[in-house]
Amino acid sequence: MEDADCMVQNKQSVEDNVSSPGLDLGRRIRLLREMAGLSQLQLAQKVGISRSAVAFWETGRAGHVGKHLGALANVLGVEPQVLLTGMAAKDIPAVLTPDEDVILKLYRQLDPLIKLQTQKWVERRVKEAKQGKFSEE
Repeated sequence: MEDADCMVQNKQSVEDNVSSPGLDLGRRIRLLREMAGLSQLQLAQKVGISRSAVAFWETGRAGHVGKHLGALANVLGVEPQVLLTGMAAKDIPAVLTPDEDVILKLYRQLDPLIKLQTQKWVERRVKEAKQGKFSEE
């Protein structure tokens, strides 16, 4: 639970853009769901709601999320406050390996557009690796 709290806090602290509270909540729900390795359908089943409700929340339309906040937080392994604010109640030290630390320091020096391109590149590489299609670039 602490790792997820920390990752949400770290992700939120590096985002430079400003958006609506509903969209921020949706981003946190999606991030935590993906970190938990759950599909929208799996999360919906565990919370006792429809898959379309999860999709609705993740696109920034909060709907009746407050009614399910406790169950949602429980399934995602975080405190409800983390879902609402993106901040943990206490500071949780991030434990990075030396190579992760180097990558993070370099990443933080990039312009926002290049950060986005880098994220997409890493996502493609992870997907390729999972599919056994890893190729050299």
